Amino acid sequence: MTRLEDMMNKIGSDNKVPNRIWEKLDYALDTLPDHEKDHAPGNKTFKYAAAAAALTMAAGITLCYSNPALAAKIPFIGKIFEEVEHEIPFSGDYSEKAGILAETAGKDEDGNPIAAPGIEVSDGGITVTASEIYCDGLSVFLTAQIEAEQGGLLNIPGHYIGDGDGTAAMMYLRGEWNLSEDSEPNTLSNDNLEGKVIDDHTFVGMLKLNLPDYKSENGELSLRLSSIGWDDTTMADAEDISESHRIDGQWDFDIPFSIDTESVKEYPVNKEGNGYTLKKVFVSPYQVVSYVDVPSVKREVTREEYEEVMAEKTGGTEDPGISYEEYAMQAGQTYPFWSTVICNQDGQLLFSNPAGNGKTVAAVDGKKISALHIFVFDDMDADLEIEKSRLDNENGAVDLAKAREKAVIAAEVPID
Repeated sequence: MTRLEDMMNKIGSDNKVPNRIWEKLDYALDTLPDHEKDHAPGNKTFKYAAAAAALTMAAGITLCYSNPALAAKIPFIGKIFEEVEHEIPFSGDYSEKAGILAETAGKDEDGNPIAAPGIEVSDGGITVTASEIYCDGLSVFLTAQIEAEQGGLLNIPGHYIGDGDGTAAMMYLRGEWNLSEDSEPNTLSNDNLEGKVIDDHTFVGMLKLNLPDYKSENGELSLRLSSIGWDDTTMADAEDISESHRIDGQWDFDIPFSIDTESVKEYPVNKEGNGYTLKKVFVSPYQVVSYVDVPSVKREVTREEYEEVMAEKTGGTEDPGISYEEYAMQAGQTYPFWSTVICNQDGQLLFSNPAGNGKTVAAVDGKKISALHIFVFDDMDADLEIEKSRLDNENGAVDLAKAREKAVIAAEVPID
């Protein structure tokens, strides 16, 4: 048996519906309340805030509902975070905070709206059901279930996540998204649904959409999917198995959300070094986002250069789609190499990716954080040396002393 086959068998064995889901389903059906009221304290407070915001914004059409008995009528809708939250990148206990989505399905005898779990859209043999949503002001985290009439989802391979042996499956999403107040949509780019295969026709996962700036006011997510695809291990002999299956269609969602302002905090840093400035860092239960001012170098871009580049790009027969002024603005400003490495108080690395414009987004992945060590590098070799230093430590910790020596900026930020 190959390593890939062994990995797929392990993934397949994990895709049965857990007994706790069926137990909760049976319990919920036996104990449905006459009225949807619950004033339980604790983490339900935020869920009810999400519901209130959604009711106001959607005017009774789309509800962000948080009654667990309602959601438990369908095993996965309303419970997807619970299924995948520890098996995906940016893992964490989202199910404790997320609002559950629902649509109105008529009214009861008193004229009150009846909610049906999930927001469902179907096209091209694919049904997408948006299930839960959470926003920490830095990103929108949305769970969804995808059902494919044609089947074949058990052939989706897993990919390694984090620094361990854990794997997650993935479905490719193409389309656009924006918030209600945004004028320009954002193209989905490496913004995919990551989670697990339930059966040959069903996939559940989470989509993470990073916001350009911190947002503190409730809003509405407009998501317009134009295609859904997935890899297929049975096509491993093909030159490229990436997105072996791709279904084009239209799946449109308008989803209200509220901001969990209580769980995120901004920490000013304002530390400089070699022309770089570590401005600030945001910390939420699921991610750490740092902002660095990176020095830029400007150069003159001539019209001759523009015309030459555009002619090579289009063959001189098409509209290049970008004016000289736009090209000069983009090509006339270059940035040197930079990288930000973020660790917790014990030197555990928070896995991260640069998000452009000096921004780095790092995953908490359930690690305890009482302090952050943040290092900014202007040299790729130094960056790699520090990240590899984990391999020489029995606890997998970064060599903090060496990092301070190699970095152009080294900052320790206490987290309260």
